[in-house]
Amino acid sequence: MALFPAPRRLVTGHDEKGKAVYLKDHTIEPEATNMDASFAVLWETHEFPANNNGFKDPIETKTESLSNKDGVVLRVVDIPANTVTPFHRTVSLDFGIVLEGEVECYLDDGVTKRMKRGDVCVQRGTIHGWKNPTDQPARIYFVLIAAEPVEIDGKPFEKTGFSDKEVTTGGK
Repeated sequence: MALFPAPRRLVTGHDEKGKAVYLKDHTIEPEATNMDASFAVLWETHEFPANNNGFKDPIETKTESLSNKDGVVLRVVDIPANTVTPFHRTVSLDFGIVLEGEVECYLDDGVTKRMKRGDVCVQRGTIHGWKNPTDQPARIYFVLIAAEPVEIDGKPFEKTGFSDKEVTTGGK
């Protein structure tokens, strides 16, 4: 059973005369993952800056990682009530915006911060996890932007916590 209505995705572009048009207007059903959360990828690029010429829907192929090394991922994450996701790290700069409910972001230093509707977490390559300690589901929108790995004492921190297979979503 879905925790929230499927997010609606509107995609704009241009017709052959250069007029702005809607190319897509539909909903995308979140998919269950091994992260104890459901994902719906709404957009993805594999280059930066993005190319707005032409149109090939990027979500018609599978998104096989939490982030990608060359672009941006826009993802909706639905976290059930009383759920904890394991620690993980992406090699990206992430913006997590709480749309519904409340969640806690916890770090490996033991500090946890509660986030409510409208709060934003800027995740900068840290190892972290998410907890929904309430009896209501939560929905977070994430924008993940390709980044250089964090380095401490010359050692890069790689992605960790989940295999790509565990978080693969989308595609036809």
